Amino acid sequence: MRSAIIGFVIGAAWLQTQASLPKYFSILLLLIAACVLAALVRYSLLHKLKIPLLAMMGAALGFAWAALFAQYYLTQKLPKDLEGKDVTIVGTIDSLPSYFERGVRFNFAVEKVMPLDGVVPVIPSKLSLSWYSAFNQDELQAVGEVHAGERWQLTVRLRRPHGNANPHGFDYEVWLLEQNIRATGYVRPDQRSEFKNERLDSFVYSFNNVVERSRGWLRSRIQNALQDKPYAGVIVALVVGDQRAISQADWNVFNRAGVSHLISISGL
Repeated sequence: MRSAIIGFVIGAAWLQTQASLPKYFSILLLLIAACVLAALVRYSLLHKLKIPLLAMMGAALGFAWAALFAQYYLTQKLPKDLEGKDVTIVGTIDSLPSYFERGVRFNFAVEKVMPLDGVVPVIPSKLSLSWYSAFNQDELQAVGEVHAGERWQLTVRLRRPHGNANPHGFDYEVWLLEQNIRATGYVRPDQRSEFKNERLDSFVYSFNNVVERSRGWLRSRIQNALQDKPYAGVIVALVVGDQRAISQADWNVFNRAGVSHLISISGL
């Protein structure tokens, strides 16, 4: 069994070295090969080959398992023809909102998509959205006070994930894929849509929503108790894992002191 587990890990890691994902036919062949190897292990009288056969079976299963998961998540992409179009969606705030000077950012779990030109568009189930107070130089819009677990109706404009491709730099696209976020976008002003941006339910019960709402409540309590304190963002990061309020200057200090990993890990 240990040989099969080690082989499984090696197979899953092997997939990460491939330049492209295998086709479904190749994955099917790997699964058939794994079944053949399992049969050989079960019925073979050559006991000396048992460990190598188990390792090869595990590697085939690990490679196929990782490839199937990758194919599944990569197929959840925004259709090219929907980029730049306004789409009205209904769903829940799926993360702890991050407020900044011009608005708020949050993840959004899509539950329903309104018809567009008589057809219901297909969009990814999880989005990263921004809601800006200043839409342009001449037009302002009210930013909704969003909280984790709320159900909202929003009109948004989406695009496929894009990030810089600098060597050794932060890979934004890969990070979004790890979070299962397959599109990003922003909320459109009410006057530009026939649908109003509005809160439909104050809370939708689920395990994730309870956790995120609790984190939001703790963050608010800390921020209220430590108003105008320079270390408030650090306390929030240590308690609930939200590191977005830590300034770059503080991160530089933590890096030089060798304690940045404590800030990154403790709250999480």
